[in-house]
Amino acid sequence: MKTCFLFMILNILTSCSMQKTKGVSLEQALSMAGENQAELEKVLEYYKNDSLKLEAARFLIRNMPFHFSRMEYFVSPEGERYVPDIRNFTDNQAVKRHCDSLQEKGYTIRKEIVYDIKALHSDYLIRNIDLAFQVWQKPWARAVSWNDFCRFVLPYRSQTEPASNSRETFMCQYMPLLDSSWAQTPLEASMIINEQLSKEIRYQKAGSPLVNTIEETGRFGIGTCEALCNYTTFVMRAVGIPIAVHQTTWTRMAFIHNWCAVPHNGIFHDFSPGEAHSHDYADKLATAYFLQPAKVYRRHFDADLSILPEQDDGYITLLKSPLFTDVTDEQKLPTYTLHVPIDKKTTEKSGLVYLCTYNDRDWQPIAIGTRENDCCQFDRVAGRNFLIVAEAIGKNELRYISEPFQTDGEGGIRLLKPDFSQVTSVTCRQEAERRIFPLSFWDTERGQFVPLDCKCQTDSTQYYDNIPVNALLLHTFEDKNGVWKETGLAIDGYFKRNKDI
Repeated sequence: MKTCFLFMILNILTSCSMQKTKGVSLEQALSMAGENQAELEKVLEYYKNDSLKLEAARFLIRNMPFHFSRMEYFVSPEGERYVPDIRNFTDNQAVKRHCDSLQEKGYTIRKEIVYDIKALHSDYLIRNIDLAFQVWQKPWARAVSWNDFCRFVLPYRSQTEPASNSRETFMCQYMPLLDSSWAQTPLEASMIINEQLSKEIRYQKAGSPLVNTIEETGRFGIGTCEALCNYTTFVMRAVGIPIAVHQTTWTRMAFIHNWCAVPHNGIFHDFSPGEAHSHDYADKLATAYFLQPAKVYRRHFDADLSILPEQDDGYITLLKSPLFTDVTDEQKLPTYTLHVPIDKKTTEKSGLVYLCTYNDRDWQPIAIGTRENDCCQFDRVAGRNFLIVAEAIGKNELRYISEPFQTDGEGGIRLLKPDFSQVTSVTCRQEAERRIFPLSFWDTERGQFVPLDCKCQTDSTQYYDNIPVNALLLHTFEDKNGVWKETGLAIDGYFKRNKDI
């Protein structure tokens, strides 16, 4: 999620005169609707004689201020709107070349934010509510609690994808699979639908810089993990299956990752959208050494303002979103409390601090903690990872206040400060069609990765004999398409993709 979208959430929170409550009141939400208030009041009037549906309408309206659609499309020099149909191209590289050529011809990408509270009309909300209640009567959905129904069946969106009108279409398309299956629980029903989706969608980047709509993901049959999650969530909710989205920032790979989870008997069962028989996904995350998330968050439709920090430093991050709950301790990996000493002078003796992992060319915050004097504390951390602690020095900037360190999976840490009095050597091997970059180490004084001098280089190897002991190392390359990749972090020449680290 880009910074501008985080500003949106911050502005909403500021406008709500925040108190430590679960969310905003119905009156506050209606007052934010502006000219759309009359449309929302039509929904309340429509259900005035149906107490349960009226409460569902109130639930949606109270939380609509926190939700919006991201709309993206190309605009020609003449002002015409254009979205490429990727089905007309041979592969994602052909799509990328097409999109690059558009920009060379003067096309621009227009990005819009459309707030639900100001845009969604009464007929859309009424139809959504009626359809949700209709599928709630199905055998696999009857035992779904009111709370889970409101949070994970009733909502008309998954994340920030453009609002979709396909709920009834998906209900008609996929309901026959369940009606003939005798599924009796949400878990059983989700496995049947995901089995079908495994034949229809798969993970693959489309090559277009634009965000997919629900309908586009269905037409193309491919998408990022976020797009597949949005599509799968929408399909399953359409047939009465409660679905939540779980999210982590990878500590051993680039980018953020999303997957789905279905609540059953008080437990959320993780699965990968469009992958058959994938309800062992939590085991895969816990046992595959290159996965193992340090933090996991669950996204829900209702805003919980009570989870926000008591005192805010103004730094903008999704970690402060009231739509996310930390559920790391629900995963298969054991969690621990992390205590990290500060080695940099700070202006404050206490305050918020950020636990960061190196991801996509920079340290990305994955958890919020507290600082007391020279020690920082982070609760419910998992896995063995390379991390660093930072404090905010503005709305969009962090300052590193600890050495980088490696966790041992039980709460212990190894601080990584390079010692040039002792050096070691390593040979980095280049794989086919990859351009490798110089090996770098984290300079704790400069607060950045600094390239090491390569002693000897061939077409397939790089040899270094000047690696400082106890230094955090970074090895990167570009693939054949010029896409920057991370091969991993390392200590003493052993890269973190090695499961022994």
